[in-house]
Amino acid sequence: MASESQAQNILPLESFSLIASPASTHNIVWSPDAELAIGCDDCVFLFVPEYSVPKDTNGASSGAVRQYNETTLRFPTVEHRSPELNRPLFNLVKQKFPDFEYTPGGGGSGTVASQGSSMNHLVALEWSPCGLGRMNRSVLAVLTGTGAITIYCEGASDNMNAFKLRGRNARTLRPWVAAWGVGAGLLLPLAKGHEVEYTKEYITSFAWARDIDSHGALLAYANDDDEVVIISVQAKHDSSAPPGDCGLWRVEEVARFVAEGPHPKSDPTDPDYSPSGSSFSLSWGPWLKNGNSKTSILSYVAKNYVGFRQVTVRLPRENMKSLDVDVGKVDCNGVCHYLSTDAFVVWEDLIWTIGESKICRGIIATPSQAKAFQIPFDSNQSSRVTKHTTDECKTTYPDSESKDLSQNPITGLIIHPPPLSQTTAMPSYSLVRLSATHENSSWYQTNLPLPPNPEDGTIGPRWATEITQTIEHQLPRAMAYKPIVEHGNTGSEDDSADEEEIDVDSAEGSDYDPEENFAGLDTEDQVHINRVRIWGITASPGGGVTAVFTSQYSTVWYGRDTYAGVKCRVLFGRYDRSTDRSQGADTARAMEKLSTEARMWEWMYGGGPSVTGVVGFMAQDSEEQVALKDHFAMISRQQTCPFCSLPLEPMGKVSCCRNKHVFATCATTGLPILAPGMSRTCGVCGSKCLKREDLVRMAPQLREIIMDEISAETCGSCGGKFIN
Repeated sequence: MASESQAQNILPLESFSLIASPASTHNIVWSPDAELAIGCDDCVFLFVPEYSVPKDTNGASSGAVRQYNETTLRFPTVEHRSPELNRPLFNLVKQKFPDFEYTPGGGGSGTVASQGSSMNHLVALEWSPCGLGRMNRSVLAVLTGTGAITIYCEGASDNMNAFKLRGRNARTLRPWVAAWGVGAGLLLPLAKGHEVEYTKEYITSFAWARDIDSHGALLAYANDDDEVVIISVQAKHDSSAPPGDCGLWRVEEVARFVAEGPHPKSDPTDPDYSPSGSSFSLSWGPWLKNGNSKTSILSYVAKNYVGFRQVTVRLPRENMKSLDVDVGKVDCNGVCHYLSTDAFVVWEDLIWTIGESKICRGIIATPSQAKAFQIPFDSNQSSRVTKHTTDECKTTYPDSESKDLSQNPITGLIIHPPPLSQTTAMPSYSLVRLSATHENSSWYQTNLPLPPNPEDGTIGPRWATEITQTIEHQLPRAMAYKPIVEHGNTGSEDDSADEEEIDVDSAEGSDYDPEENFAGLDTEDQVHINRVRIWGITASPGGGVTAVFTSQYSTVWYGRDTYAGVKCRVLFGRYDRSTDRSQGADTARAMEKLSTEARMWEWMYGGGPSVTGVVGFMAQDSEEQVALKDHFAMISRQQTCPFCSLPLEPMGKVSCCRNKHVFATCATTGLPILAPGMSRTCGVCGSKCLKREDLVRMAPQLREIIMDEISAETCGSCGGKFIN
C-alpha cells in the first residue's frame, strides 16, 4: 500500500484521441515495461511511457505530465513477408532452408484462406515477456489476416535515436524492424528429434507464456487444422551492433499436439449448427517449479470445450541452446460450455496451496458470460475426456434460463492482482462488453468493491465515468434532428458535438438562427445522441492502472467507419489500492518481480511504492553499488580534465575541475565521462553509464569484474533500461 505521501504524488492520467479504424477486439495491450500497443485495421500504434516527473523544491512531484510522450510509432501490418526473413534461423542451427514454391498470402486447409488472401488486416497482438528484445525489452507479436505471426523488435540504433524532451534525453521508436515470423509460408527450424511435414500453415490464434527465466520464452499458436504448436524463442543482442541489426535469434518448434476437443464438428447446414472458433483461443497459466523442472497449463478453446494441457520445461537450461519441453499426451482437465465466436480464457497469476493440492484459477469468457474455474495443478493426474456430442453434455444451445446471459459479447477481461494474505472464493476481475448505450447497463462489470473517487465522487474507474457521460448525453429531439434535415448535415463532421457546438456549426454559412428555429421546442422530449464501442481493456504490469480503447458513434445519423469518420479514444482509470490496507505488503512483494520501468509507472500513476534510485534527489547507493564503485576509485582519482589537465572532483551526478569544466559521472562506476559516445542513457532516471567495452579499455585489470557485475543493458543506478 502506498503511504499518504506517496499517494499525493500520484499523477493524473490523461486520456487521448487516436486517428484509427478499429476492426478487432482485444486490440490494446500493455508490455511488461508499460509500453502501450494498440491495433487497428491495418496498423499498430506504439506509445512509450514518459518518466520525467516535475518536482518542486521538496522533491515531491508537482504539476501534470502526459504519461506517454509524443514519440508515437505507427507502422503498417499489411506487408506479406517473404520466407527469406527466416533464413538466419535455419543458418544458426545448421539446418537446410526448405525449398518450395512460395506465393504470397493464403495457407492452411480453409476453403477461403487456402486459395489466397488479398487482405492482411490485424487480428491480434501481444507482448512477449522481457528479455527477448534489445536492452532486455519485450518484442511485439502481431497476427494478421493471412494467418502469419510477425515478430517486431527494436533494432540496433546509431546512438542517435534519442531526442531532448523537457531537458533530458528521451527514447524514440524509429529503429523497429521485423525480426522473424511464422505461418503462411514462414517456416521455422525443428528441434532435435522433432519431425513434421512443412506446409503453409494458417495460424488462427497465439499466446506468449509467462516468464520462464531470463534465457527465453515459449510461444504457442493454433492453426486451422486444430493443432497447437509450441515454439521455443531465444535471442542474443550485441550492444555494439550496427544500426538496424535485430539480433541473433534461435527459434525452434519443440512440440505439437491435436486440440480438437471431444465434440465432433457439425455441418453448417445442420439446424443445430452454431459458429465457433476464436482468434484468442490460447492462454498460458502460471508456472509451478518442481525440482529441476517448471510446469504450466496451456488452455485452448475448441468446439464448445475448453481443454487444459500441461507443458513441462526441464531445468537448468543454457542460453541459445535447444529447450527440452514435454507436453502431456492428453488433457489434464477439460470443461464443456456453450461457446460462441471469440471465446477466451484469462488466468489468475498465482498458484494457491489448498491442503496438499496446488490450485490455479481463471475465468472463461464464453463470451456472453464469465464463468470461473479452478484446476488442480497435479501432473500425476489426467482425465481423458471421451468423445461425445453436444447434446449429451447439453451445450448445443446456451442456457436460456441463466440470468447473466447477454447478447453483448465480452471484448476484454482482466484479473486483478490477488491478495496473498487471504483466500477469495473466485478471482477479482473486471470486464467490458462491446456495445455501451444508455439502455445497456452491463457493458462494465466487476466484482471489486467500488469506493467513491476522491477527486469527483464518482463510482468506478475514471474511464467508466467518461463512457457513462458520453452515452447519457441528451438533446431535445428537435435540436438533435432538425439541423440534419434543414441544413444537410450528413454527420461526416463532429457528430458528438454538444448543444453549443451544433448551434455554431449549423449557423455557419447560412441564416440559421437557433433561438428562432427552436423557440418553444419541447425540451422534455430528449434523445440520446451517442453510443460507444469498447474494443478491449488492459491492465498495467502492476495492475494499478487500467486502459480501454473506445470508438464513439452517433445514434441520430450514420457515420463512416474510416480514419476520418470514427472518433477513437484511449481512456484510463486507476485501481484504488488504498481501499484495502491489508494489501500493503502484498503490493510491495508483487512489485519486486516487475521491471524498473513497470515499478516507476505504478509509482507515478498506480499508487505503488517508490522506486529506489529514481525518486528523490539523493538516492542512497546499495552495498553492492558502493563495493563496485570502490573497485574504480583509484582510476577515478587518476582522471584529469581533457581541456586543462586539472584533477576532477565528483559532485553528485557530475564531476568538475577548478576551471568549472563539467562532465557527467557514470552511475555504475563513479568515473567521469570524458568523451561523447562512451556512455548510454537510462530511460528512467536519465543517468549516464559508461559502456562495458570502454570500461574494459580503461581498466583491463578489472575485466572479470566488469563482465560479471556490470550490465550492458540496464542502468547501474536504478536498473532501468538504456535508450541507446
